[in-house]
Amino acid sequence: MYEALLFLHNLVRWFVLAFGFLALWRPGAKEGAFFAHALTLQVVLGILLAFVSPLFQGALASLEATLQTSSEARYFVAEHWVGGLVALGLAHAGLSQARKGKPRARLLFALALALVLFSIPWFRPLLRL
Repeated sequence: MYEALLFLHNLVRWFVLAFGFLALWRPGAKEGAFFAHALTLQVVLGILLAFVSPLFQGALASLEATLQTSSEARYFVAEHWVGGLVALGLAHAGLSQARKGKPRARLLFALALALVLFSIPWFRPLLRL
């Protein structure tokens, strides 16, 4: 189950990025909906992955030691999911603004996409098969 969720989480990342750039380029309601909903799916997959990930569960078991080190585990426990959740909120706020035809949508999509780019673990394999 862990490997399947990790594969899906990795695959959906590319859809989130593609839809994010599309929403930035054309900040309409349809493009924003693709971005926000792909990001929602990504966050749900990430939450499920956290429950079955040996890395995440091991880091939680020794949280104090994990947070004191500058390791991969600390990144996933303290930074990765926070960036994803904040980006999700910004993407949905951007979608709300896009549905109203407000120009602020582009800014919110840009902030969400920037956080997504920051939150991606680029040090991990870019494609898992």
